[in-house]
Amino acid sequence: MKIALVIERMDPHRGGRETSTAQTAMELARCGCDVTIICRSGSWEAPGVDVRQVGARGTSRTSRLRNFAADVARAIEGRGFDILQTTLPIPRANVYRPRGGTVPAQIAASLRRRRGPGRFLRRITEPLNVYRRQMAAFERDLLTGGGAICLCVSQMVKNECLTYYGMTDRVEVVYNCADAPSGESDTRDADRLRLRNEIGAAPDAPVFLTVATNFELKGIAQAIEAFAKWRGDSGCDGARLVVVGRQSPHRYMKLAADCGASDAVVFAPPTEEIFKWHASADAVILLSWYDPCSRVVLEAARWSIPSITTRFNGAAEAFGDGGCIVVDSPRDTDAIVAAYGALADPVTRKKHSRACSRLEDYLGVERHVEELIDAYGRAPAIR
Repeated sequence: MKIALVIERMDPHRGGRETSTAQTAMELARCGCDVTIICRSGSWEAPGVDVRQVGARGTSRTSRLRNFAADVARAIEGRGFDILQTTLPIPRANVYRPRGGTVPAQIAASLRRRRGPGRFLRRITEPLNVYRRQMAAFERDLLTGGGAICLCVSQMVKNECLTYYGMTDRVEVVYNCADAPSGESDTRDADRLRLRNEIGAAPDAPVFLTVATNFELKGIAQAIEAFAKWRGDSGCDGARLVVVGRQSPHRYMKLAADCGASDAVVFAPPTEEIFKWHASADAVILLSWYDPCSRVVLEAARWSIPSITTRFNGAAEAFGDGGCIVVDSPRDTDAIVAAYGALADPVTRKKHSRACSRLEDYLGVERHVEELIDAYGRAPAIR
């Protein structure tokens, strides 16, 4: 099977969909597929995977999107691809994989996390967003014009396809995955001790970890506020909240100080070795305002690390009785405080950890790619 995977940037060090695309591409190649990644820019190489850069053309974001769609069409012309899978709604694709969720759901989430004048202003300005309108038009054509099957990363995204596009067929769930080093890594204990020493956490002190690119979208402010409240109420002064991400932390450092927790909230830059931070942590917190299916939570689960997240995160679907505490909203402070308390308790945490360990195989790349290949057999021809 000859497969083209389309993504804007191909830099797996960025995490998220880039990392997922890299892991999927390598496993598809291992299964004997002929795999090409078509991107605007890329800095990645892997055995059996051809990365083809088409560059960026245009003076505006919208013109670059249209030109990228045209460049993808030229890149596949005459090359005999069976599958053109894209994470963006690119015309001619026969497999749409909206890792960022559907466009209408993204807009709804943007409104949901705002209040008062900010919400009103976003309602007024959203129709003026030409780029988003073009994305929405491309997506509508793909999903209602019969040109693609939609392989959703979670049931939440499948429900969006029904809600916003009335789709009852040509839409399936191929649940997201996360690769991870062995949970029995030789360096795990050493990394745990070293990083805990660096952040001033005792061996038995609860350490919570959050990993995010967009701090606002992932509820970092709410995580800090609830952490400070739980820490004050519980008297657990030795606890730590570690925030890993590339966004400037200054606003959030001030918030931690205002909450009386500046000594307990640690900010760390992005790293390619995120599992070293996982080694240091007892639990992960990701208070997503919108997340089709967060890899952060799934990666933690593969290391038997429980999480706290929201119902707006499709990753919550992976967990049944234990493994992840799901709260209604990032604003549900009382529930988040209670979740901090639950996972700070070693006995309760161990129960959730055991639930995570039962998911290790299901969340792996092998299951994910096996389901993808099966679904590819139901894709229409490339337009």
